[in-house]
Amino acid sequence: MSEYINRAAQFAQSAAQLSKNLSENLVENAKDFRIDNTLQLFENGEDKLEQVKTLLDSKYDKEKLTGLKILIAMISKGKDVSDHFASVVKLVASTSLEVRKLVYIYLIRYAEQEPDLALLSVNTFQKDLSDSNPVIRAMALRVMSSIRVKVIAPIVLLAIRKCVADLSPYVRKSAAFAMIKLYELDPNQKKGLIELIEIYLKDESAIIIGGAITAFNELCPTRYDLIHVHYRKLCYMLVEVDEWSQIAMLHLLTRYARTHFLNPNQSNSVSPTKKDFYSDVDALSLKGLDPDHSLLLRMVLPLLKSQNSSVVLQTASLMYHLAPINQALEIGKPLVRLLRSYREIQFIVLTNILAMVNNRPEIFSSYLNQFFVRPGDNQIIRDLKLEILTSICDAGNALVLLSELGEYVRSPDTTLAVVAIQAIGRLSNKVPSVSETCLEGLMTLVQQKNPAIVGESVVVIKRLLQTRPREQNTQHICTLIYNLEYVVVPLGKSSILWLVGQYADLVPQYAPDILRQFCKTFKEEEVSVKLQILTLASKLLISLPQEPMVPKLFDYVIQLARYDVDYDLRDRARFLKGFHHLNEPKDGEALDVTSLSTHLKTILLSEKSAPKYLSSSEGKEHFTIGSASLQVGHKVNGYEPLPEWPTEKPDGSLRNKGASSWTAKSTASVSTPSPAIGQSKTSPTSHTSFAHKSITPPKQYANDLDAFYDDVDMDSNPLRTSNIRESYESEEESDEDDDEDDEEESEYETDEDESEYEETEDDSEEESEYSSDSEVEGQHLLNKNNRR
Repeated sequence: MSEYINRAAQFAQSAAQLSKNLSENLVENAKDFRIDNTLQLFENGEDKLEQVKTLLDSKYDKEKLTGLKILIAMISKGKDVSDHFASVVKLVASTSLEVRKLVYIYLIRYAEQEPDLALLSVNTFQKDLSDSNPVIRAMALRVMSSIRVKVIAPIVLLAIRKCVADLSPYVRKSAAFAMIKLYELDPNQKKGLIELIEIYLKDESAIIIGGAITAFNELCPTRYDLIHVHYRKLCYMLVEVDEWSQIAMLHLLTRYARTHFLNPNQSNSVSPTKKDFYSDVDALSLKGLDPDHSLLLRMVLPLLKSQNSSVVLQTASLMYHLAPINQALEIGKPLVRLLRSYREIQFIVLTNILAMVNNRPEIFSSYLNQFFVRPGDNQIIRDLKLEILTSICDAGNALVLLSELGEYVRSPDTTLAVVAIQAIGRLSNKVPSVSETCLEGLMTLVQQKNPAIVGESVVVIKRLLQTRPREQNTQHICTLIYNLEYVVVPLGKSSILWLVGQYADLVPQYAPDILRQFCKTFKEEEVSVKLQILTLASKLLISLPQEPMVPKLFDYVIQLARYDVDYDLRDRARFLKGFHHLNEPKDGEALDVTSLSTHLKTILLSEKSAPKYLSSSEGKEHFTIGSASLQVGHKVNGYEPLPEWPTEKPDGSLRNKGASSWTAKSTASVSTPSPAIGQSKTSPTSHTSFAHKSITPPKQYANDLDAFYDDVDMDSNPLRTSNIRESYESEEESDEDDDEDDEEESEYETDEDESEYEETEDDSEEESEYSSDSEVEGQHLLNKNNRR
């Protein structure tokens, strides 16, 4: 009995030990699969940087991988980890695929900073160009092209030439971007790189075309002779390439169209064509417009619905600069849709919209309510929206906008209320029919307690009064004088003082007393107010010479300003004093006081034009829509303005060389999926041009489904063409008599089968290349007999 008990105890002990070991293994293995393991590297990676060197020097791939992940996490956070370059570069020959991928990512980031150390692994990169994994081949080329040592430029060029002929489109695309890096490193390689770009432009893969166009824009952006043959292909492939390649293609096509088409807005013959209900031609086709120009405008329309805001903006730029005015209206809705995106995108889009509405406000006039201020808009977004609103408004919607601006003025946000008052002034200036309504509303704001609102209202009122007849301003000026005590903003005070001096003859009973009050507070006022007090005293001395108090006040103010600390104020005082002393006679000589007084009045009291409202887009109209220069307001490095439209019609026959294939393809779908990584449509050694691609001719008969869906080239097999045609003729004859049709067709098919097999047998003996076609045709006829 004790023996069984001992065995049971040993068994239980062994089971406990086994369970413990299993638990430890599970916990250890679970570390590799924890979801938050990578997140911990981002959060606590800085604390583990000291362990990175030990991990990279470990003999276990798992620890090396952990060390590399820490470095990549720090790179993504903007930390400089270039100190570990020597330890990382030794791992390029690792047998672990995951380790090599992370090593390449690290080397791409720091190869330019450590070119000498990166040269140590060039041989490994060259070997990796022959790796079976296309990702490794592409990353090896990217690292080689990132080494900024001019000595290896020929080696990089050889690597690019090798990757140009690679089977994988992903590798070939990487080679296209490597061309740009090589050109920046050694511009002397430009000629050889352009030859490779010519090869790439003939490629049928949408993945390759995007990289080719990007390289073209960097290396030879004005070599339009390379684009002529492929122009229509590029137009049709716009919807196939990736979104960032679409931006590069749109940029190229915009510049190409500006140099090879006439300006559609200067041609009187351009007019919309009437579209048939079942027509395949887009409604945007224009009579008198170049067909290739119209093709481009049609092909870019789907891109306005892209989810990428950059694509939408670049497409809108193309339409704005190339399309006729009636077609440019299409860009309004897509750009308005982008206003529901992030604030950064809203800022860029609104800046470009503001530049557009200065020339073509009709594009966005129907979307007035889309630019209303929302509660979450920051100050910059609000300012841009209000400026756009006042630019696109007209007499038809001015009252709607004025009502909306009134709500903003009553907002508790003082900043919003101030810019809304400024917008009311711009609205009144643009739409004179609502000017009186705007003025009455602003006059009510002068009595508010908020000094910022009162001051801004006075400034806008001053501008509005300058645009009105002089005799209509008396009542409004009196109202401003009554509320002068509520105005504490220096700009508001200056505006009222200017109005009193300019229209002193309308309020002679108030003007001297206002000057007296401000003489008392002259020392406490701001410089801008002091300057207006001086100007007021000078104007009253001319317009109200009968007032005995005015000359004394003038001399008093001149003395105060003479000893002021501000240079401008002292200069202004000396100028006005000397100006008025010209009226005094010298050495007993007679002076024509009447004539001099007239000149003084003309100089100081002449009618002043109202100040113009300057838009924040002022001076940006000559920049291209969507460019960085337009965004920042000045020309940035690398900016090239759009070419001017040609004055004479360019030769359009240059694009006809590649027209045959793409004319046929235009009836097919243009959204063919791109090949996957590792696959290729063409041989790496032979690149077939679209201009010489064999296209199956359209089917003429739809009765025989097998013949209709057969992709075999009928022109290359006259035997097959004749047999199919005879089959159709027999079917047409059979329609005349249904009873005789079955017998005749059966006999005909039997004879046809026999003759077909005999002809096939003779052809196979005479010429072997027809044997496969004969077998296909025989099987085709056999299947048809079975169906009948």
